[in-house]
Amino acid sequence: MNSDFNAKVIRLGTITVSAAIAANFVPALWLWFRYGAVPSLSEIMTMWGMVTAAFGMSWLVQNLSYYGGLGSVGTYVSWVAGTAADIRMPGMTMAQKVTGTEANTPEGDAIGAMAVSTTVFVSVTLISIFSVIGGTILPLLPEAVKTAFKYIQPALFASVYASMFPKDLRASILTLAGSYAALLYLPVLGFPKAFLMLATVALGMAAGYLSFRLQNRSAA
Repeated sequence: MNSDFNAKVIRLGTITVSAAIAANFVPALWLWFRYGAVPSLSEIMTMWGMVTAAFGMSWLVQNLSYYGGLGSVGTYVSWVAGTAADIRMPGMTMAQKVTGTEANTPEGDAIGAMAVSTTVFVSVTLISIFSVIGGTILPLLPEAVKTAFKYIQPALFASVYASMFPKDLRASILTLAGSYAALLYLPVLGFPKAFLMLATVALGMAAGYLSFRLQNRSAA
């Protein structure tokens, strides 16, 4: 049943993501046909190279790091709607925690699918509202509130990590220690900041594997 569910998710997800990719070209095509504004091939390749240099690492890292928590449905929806780490992952994690379900199970995937879909509706509603009135409200907010906006993303990451921490203390501590070491020493070794997230994901996977082997050895 689970394999049949995933097969349907993959088929539908492939169609919707492909449609979203095609839709991304509609504004550019409209500018081309309506106003004749189209960049040359060399300009397109230059822009593509700049985007790849800036975000290419995240194309690999985010798929590896978020799929385990988001599952099939959450991954497809998050990659179309965006803000996987900021909104989709915390929303899914809290929904699974409240309902007592685990990720990568049929029940957890069902709850996660509903949670991620709900976050999309909430995001669209709030974005629509603040697009209209945000420019009027933001200048009226206290300076402390404006400063607090800078810490929203770290707080979200920390809340997700804290909820998963008790599930495997050994792997969680090793991941945290390894990530802190990478933060300190990668710049010293000359690695760019783009490698920090990749190193963190790799260290987390290694810590999880090491913890799994140690648990099996203790059980034996």
